[in-house]
Amino acid sequence: MLADLIVNPPLWIELSAVVAGALTGALFAARRGLDLVGIVAIAIVAGLGGGMIRDILLSTVPAALEDPAYLVAVIAAAAVGAFFASAVQRLRWPLSGLESLSLGLFAVIGTQKTLSAGLPIAAALLLGVITGIGGSLLRDLFTGEVPPEAFQRGAPFASAAALASVVYVVLVQGAHVQKLTAEIAAIALVFLVRSMAIWRGWTMPPATDLTPRRLRPRERPSDEEPGEEEPTAAG
Repeated sequence: MLADLIVNPPLWIELSAVVAGALTGALFAARRGLDLVGIVAIAIVAGLGGGMIRDILLSTVPAALEDPAYLVAVIAAAAVGAFFASAVQRLRWPLSGLESLSLGLFAVIGTQKTLSAGLPIAAALLLGVITGIGGSLLRDLFTGEVPPEAFQRGAPFASAAALASVVYVVLVQGAHVQKLTAEIAAIALVFLVRSMAIWRGWTMPPATDLTPRRLRPRERPSDEEPGEEEPTAAG
């Protein structure tokens, strides 16, 4: 029973994460002036996209297609985001916390389901991250957000999903911690890291070119070196 609970968490837990993603997507679409159909579409891909990508890659029917409760929850979240956007925007910290919890939960669920399918750890880590950020990537793809928000400098997002997957795998596969304990620890760590980053304004560091200066490409020389004169025609 416990294994079933961990691999397939209670419906209300997954729906909470789905609603958080869908609501974030609906608010994102409303800020960009999309119409009602567009808001619902973005809410669907933001709330259900990551899980559907995961299930398709695992060759299983997506849970969102088997249970109509997922679509009902997404449409309800889209309605809230469309008609009460100003009121919901005031709940900045609760929304950020809910988004962090859903990110960690989705990442852990993706990792669990991949390991349960008998795939290697590397695949579990990859699908954990995809499950966590897949909805956000699809949302940005549909709205033309370049680069995707998950990869922009800011509070950890994709890296936070990776952190949840790694912590879960290390605790379960390496330290042989009970799955439920590992799940709670991974989600709590993601919540703590993202909350602290948002509060303190921490961002992921930019890439740094470590190539020695003498090996870096030199600036293109000017067409005419200083002090040189153009040759004049003879005569």
